[in-house]
Amino acid sequence: MAGIEPPLLADPDGRMCRVLGVLDEVTGKTRRTTFIIDRSGIVRYVFEAVKVPGHAAQVLEVVRGMSS
Repeated sequence: MAGIEPPLLADPDGRMCRVLGVLDEVTGKTRRTTFIIDRSGIVRYVFEAVKVPGHAAQVLEVVRGMSS
């Protein structure tokens, strides 16, 4: 992906989803959300209610903007 090698997070027990506020406790499902976190561990951007078409381009634009 254009020289970007983002680490991915697995959360099989839902702990991180609860912390980030994206888990619906009633249904057990998560809201489709993308967090962009910088190298210092700070959340810099949140995409909520993500729609798949075009999303990768949106994320790439934000990440590239952070790098400049």
